[in-house]
Amino acid sequence: MNYIKSLHKEGFKKFVSLDVQFNERMNILVGENEAGKSTILDALKTVLNQQYRNTDKSVLRDLFNTQMVAVFKEKPSVKTLPRIYIEVELALDPQQKDASYFYGEVYGQRKQQFEKYGIRFECKYDEELGTGMEQSIQEGKIPYEYYALTWTTFSNRPYQIIKRPLHFLAIDTTSSAAAPSFNYFNRTVFASRYDGATKAKAKNDFRDKLIDAFDDLGLPELNEKQKFGVDSKKVVLEAVLSIYEDSIALENRGSGMESFIKTQIALDRANGLDVILMEEPENHLSFSTLRKMLQQISEKQENSQIIVATHNNMIASRLNLNNVLWITEDRVKSLVCVSPDVAEFFIRADDNAFLQLLLSKKIFLVEGATEFLLLPMFYQQITGHTIEKDDISVISCYGISYRRYLEIAQSTGKRIAVITDNDKDMERIIGANSFNQAHSLQHIFMGATVDEWTWEVCVYKENKAALDGMIDVQAGAAYKFHDKDYGAVLGKMLNNKVDIAYQILTSGKTFVVPQYIKDAIEWLRE
Repeated sequence: MNYIKSLHKEGFKKFVSLDVQFNERMNILVGENEAGKSTILDALKTVLNQQYRNTDKSVLRDLFNTQMVAVFKEKPSVKTLPRIYIEVELALDPQQKDASYFYGEVYGQRKQQFEKYGIRFECKYDEELGTGMEQSIQEGKIPYEYYALTWTTFSNRPYQIIKRPLHFLAIDTTSSAAAPSFNYFNRTVFASRYDGATKAKAKNDFRDKLIDAFDDLGLPELNEKQKFGVDSKKVVLEAVLSIYEDSIALENRGSGMESFIKTQIALDRANGLDVILMEEPENHLSFSTLRKMLQQISEKQENSQIIVATHNNMIASRLNLNNVLWITEDRVKSLVCVSPDVAEFFIRADDNAFLQLLLSKKIFLVEGATEFLLLPMFYQQITGHTIEKDDISVISCYGISYRRYLEIAQSTGKRIAVITDNDKDMERIIGANSFNQAHSLQHIFMGATVDEWTWEVCVYKENKAALDGMIDVQAGAAYKFHDKDYGAVLGKMLNNKVDIAYQILTSGKTFVVPQYIKDAIEWLRE
């Protein structure tokens, strides 16, 4: 199977330098907005599709890394001019036609020693072409028009898209890309589906029949020497192709169905695509259609290498956490070390907050809605700050074992405070203390004794007078919890957790915060 093994880039858009190692089959790029997911896809398209080859050089303003531009502006010289360098390493079948064209040990300035398959893109100032521009450069002006863009294989031969080493398709569902993406998609499927002889015959027959069809119109001649005819150079088969389903052109479908059908076609083994890039496939899709698409991708991912950039939690979870590539400020981290058991759990648990955990800086992990409602209030009461201001997220497990989240956290180096109940179990208290001693970035907080066995008990103990006066109970009514009498007010709190939490939240009163919650807040802020 042919696929993309790795990407190295320097000076391209967001990143001064970045290396990405891709999985052979499925790759899910996740990160904050502007983290660089699209930049990675764009780098691959720049190399393999020779994107920007015929574009005006003014586009370089948007491609150069801003830090490199700032370095040049501070100390302008030919040596400090910004440049772009991208290498894409490939895994190719040595027996396929032209494979040797991409194989070698010449890797430009990086001077790699092992022979590999790949393509290198360079965008740098052409000093010979720019003779006489030295003074302008010294004044801090970047001579965009004097830059040269070159594509070279690892065997140090010029790369042209006609010799593309693998069948490669990018599916972009963003609205700005809608119009050109149809032509690109149709052309790519046509090129990968049929062999050279079939395509050549179709194009030749199309041209001949178009000319014959025009002649059959019987349009009167202009004069004895002049008449209208078809300029076959202006009518190229690939430019007028559309893919139809049930007599409706793909571009005339709704945006959601367009994305779904494009994915369906791309994944069809018969179309012979080696690599499929998908940017935000969740756009315009309903929940049910997205689930169908993910099922389709899961079943057919063995046919191609798939690289998906997404903000969608369901996509990241359903396509397996082990395939996630998490993009941070300066690197890409794989979650391949997450245990298969945890990864499988999150595939099946739709209602999870995996992506929120991954994209948060610091996290409170709580058991349910009560803690989720009240913890931000307690946090602001103690610190004088909102959790939003301090870039802290509160994630409720809602019945999912917090230990599954903790394993992901340990793989990513996240600082997490778990707030949970000890459920009158001394072993849980001892286990939490042992965990905290062994882990510096994740701590578990709960009541220190079995008498402080749950959130409501601890809050009531510290605020008995205030809560007795605030919570209405019926005289003589039994408010037992699990057949045990804890008193009317506490019993009502235990049986109506969310309603009472909301009543506390909207009361406008200040409450004493239990010690273990204080400890969690202070520890997370360290």
